Amino acid sequence: PGAMIVGVALFALAPTGPRAAQLSASAAPARAAVRLGFLDSLFKKETVDEIIGDVANPCDLSTAELAALKLASVSDEAPGRLYPNLADAPSYADRFTIREDAPKSLFNDGYPPLPMTYFVMLRSERALPVPDEIWPAIRDRWPVLAERSDEELIKAMEPIKAVYVDSRRLGS
Repeated sequence: PGAMIVGVALFALAPTGPRAAQLSASAAPARAAVRLGFLDSLFKKETVDEIIGDVANPCDLSTAELAALKLASVSDEAPGRLYPNLADAPSYADRFTIREDAPKSLFNDGYPPLPMTYFVMLRSERALPVPDEIWPAIRDRWPVLAERSDEELIKAMEPIKAVYVDSRRLGS
């Protein structure tokens, strides 16, 4: 009996008639975007443009060149690995195989020396200098940048690096 009283009471409080339709139409947009709050990040990976946004373009790079340089700045690929993109490794053990011909500057200074990612080298939080050997690796990985000099890439990278990116936002 108590549940019926509550149901009747809720029905009695709900507006009815033409005024109710007018109220509900003005209160809610015709097509509301579903937002899950903190759960959004679990279901949707942010794009590079959402993470970095618009930046200055001091070297007049094309849209494709600027997008490639932004992507390099947040890439978890490591040019010192035999398979820079871990997903390309044919086996789990191959993920740890390093390129024997890779310059030592593409590895960290710990023991054992591990290959650093483009993100780590281009966005060093320890203010380490960007190794000169990274630029040929970037040109190989992103051929759209092949015609750009080291100096142009370094200069174009400055406004991109100025945007702080927390590596936890990148996901895998």
